[in-house]
Amino acid sequence: MALDAAEQLSDRADGDARQGVRVRRRYIIRLVSGYSHETATTTAVHFPAGGVTTPGRNLYLLFVASWFLHLPARLPALGAIRIDLLLVVVLVIIAFINRPKEETAAATPTDKALRMLFVYAILAAPFVEWPGSVLRAGIPEFIKAAVFYYFTVAFVRSESDLKALLTVFVACQVYRVLEPLYLHFAYDYWGSAASMGGSDFLERLSGSPWDVVNPNGLAAVICTVLLFLYYMAGLSPLTTVAFLSVVPICLYALSLTGSRSGFLALLVILAVIVLKAQRRLLVGAAGAIVLLVGFQFLSADQRDRYLSVFGEGERNAQTAEQRIDNLESDLAVGMRRPILGYGLGTSREANANFGERDAPSHNIYLEVFQELGLVGLPIFLVVLGSIIRACLELKRTRAGTDASAFQPRLSDAMQVWLWMNLLFSLASYGLSDYTWYLLGGLAVAMRRMAVAPTTNVPRALGM
Repeated sequence: MALDAAEQLSDRADGDARQGVRVRRRYIIRLVSGYSHETATTTAVHFPAGGVTTPGRNLYLLFVASWFLHLPARLPALGAIRIDLLLVVVLVIIAFINRPKEETAAATPTDKALRMLFVYAILAAPFVEWPGSVLRAGIPEFIKAAVFYYFTVAFVRSESDLKALLTVFVACQVYRVLEPLYLHFAYDYWGSAASMGGSDFLERLSGSPWDVVNPNGLAAVICTVLLFLYYMAGLSPLTTVAFLSVVPICLYALSLTGSRSGFLALLVILAVIVLKAQRRLLVGAAGAIVLLVGFQFLSADQRDRYLSVFGEGERNAQTAEQRIDNLESDLAVGMRRPILGYGLGTSREANANFGERDAPSHNIYLEVFQELGLVGLPIFLVVLGSIIRACLELKRTRAGTDASAFQPRLSDAMQVWLWMNLLFSLASYGLSDYTWYLLGGLAVAMRRMAVAPTTNVPRALGM
């Protein structure tokens, strides 16, 4: 009997040893293949820490450049082969092939809410006012915007990926500012005009003829460039030179847009930067001096337009009141179909047929209400809320890590961008705009890199 017990103990020891070998082997395989496990959290569960193949990342960067610079419109050959759609298909295939076996970013609250929003838009399509418009334009435009979330999560796996994406993104936005400004000086290009009451109009700079942004959209691009260049300045001599040389040009271009939303966004950016700065008094004073000096170089009509934000303008005060009237009209249009809405991507069509102007609602919440109704609006608010929480948690996440100077700066820039976009959401449409989805994808990628990837290593090694 004693011999039997000894044999059982020996067999059990051999079994434990073999189990330990299998555990170590699985861990080594994961380590070599670039994957690791982490403890589940409320916003990230088992993210893979390894990188994705370089071709996938590079193709994503090509897609970003093509999207923002509108290469198919500039180069007919690329338009003929539908380069953007082709890149999306190829990137989806690469992302599927390289997907990790562990539970990934598909479990994040943002992804769940995005799926729910997409499914609802499809299921509601047969019961809305214009189902054909939903299938022909609404859903495709939404997909084009949402891929920025999924592709950023799939292909941004390291700090070098982050730097590459940010470099291409900011460079494209700078070009979108410089191009119409060059056309303005070379050919007296404006692109848009705004009524100042009666028969008087104020010429306003918009995106180039190859771009799709109006003056308010160009102002949003300019503010985006300003905040990212500010936070990246100091990382290297090149980024410092870029900041000092581009910022004056951007401020001048912003004045030409005549965008009151852009002016308010600039104030919000300055306020948040001051709150985050260590030398608040110095940064605040420098910003105030730049604004006061710049205001003196504006034309009389431009000054009047910006002063109308505070109820001080004379000729542009009427247009400020019209913005409120337009919002009331948009709400009335939405109340015609308050439950399911008119369908995804149909805000402009609804206002043209039942409202007072041929334009989408210049308020993202009214836009969503018009298109998705009272059923879809809460779903979108969940999407928005998940992105906001992910961005605000970045500071707490990185507090216990050894992040380089780049990641803390990018985290601050993203949070300022968040507040800027919340302001613009009150005065612009954006359900099928890239901004929120790229911001959400960056937040997931940043959190994944900040969380320690070796939480369970001692247990896996049997220590």
